[in-house]
Amino acid sequence: MKLLLENWRKFLKEELVVPTDINKKAISVYDFDETIAASKGQIGVYDKETGQHFKTITTQAEYDKLAETGKYDFDFSNLAYITDPTELVPVTNKLRKDVENKAMQVMILTARAGNAEGEIQMYLDSIGIPTDDLYIVGCSGCDKGKYVEDMARRNPTIEVIHFYDDSEKNIRDMERAKERMADLKRIRFFMINRVDPDAEIKKQGSSLGANKERDEEADLFAKSKPTAARHKKSMGDLGPGGRIVERKKK
Repeated sequence: MKLLLENWRKFLKEELVVPTDINKKAISVYDFDETIAASKGQIGVYDKETGQHFKTITTQAEYDKLAETGKYDFDFSNLAYITDPTELVPVTNKLRKDVENKAMQVMILTARAGNAEGEIQMYLDSIGIPTDDLYIVGCSGCDKGKYVEDMARRNPTIEVIHFYDDSEKNIRDMERAKERMADLKRIRFFMINRVDPDAEIKKQGSSLGANKERDEEADLFAKSKPTAARHKKSMGDLGPGGRIVERKKK
């Protein structure tokens, strides 16, 4: 069993592909589970040393706690199908706007395995979100911060990054990636958004290059506010914040 799991980890590492053909200035990266939709699913947990099954978990909080220890491998194969999904409307409303934005490349980056990508596409189609120009990546519990950093470094047009996730671990991984990317002076705006249990979007902070700037200057796409002619355009706030959660059963 231990050898099987080691081979599986090697396979996942080799198969995880980062796109290198993004030609837009902004990218918006969304988690799927408990961010876009709430659904039922199970993750198998295995001891790295022995390869023995440790337990089966069903929540993001359980996964985050065990993943932080570094002692376990995780089997995401039971998440190949989306079971009994509930749309988290405050987030999908934002997702719809980003998909419509021609200057924005949208990606769904999920901890599910790659075999769930087709299921996610079908689900998004079923709730009226176009998927023709979406990247959907199942990264099997990868470090999302490292993945987004690699993507930003490989695609020199990217200047703006938005990230949406409910997982505290993924938020921390992304914050560490943001710090490492301070050398990329072209990254003008990096907003990390935490999706809380009520599906409200909470801004975790932003940075332009290595320096913090005013949020109203950070949104690349908002209408400008009146300013003196010698200054650059000022930008409006971004994000739905404070709305009552509406859940649509699918």
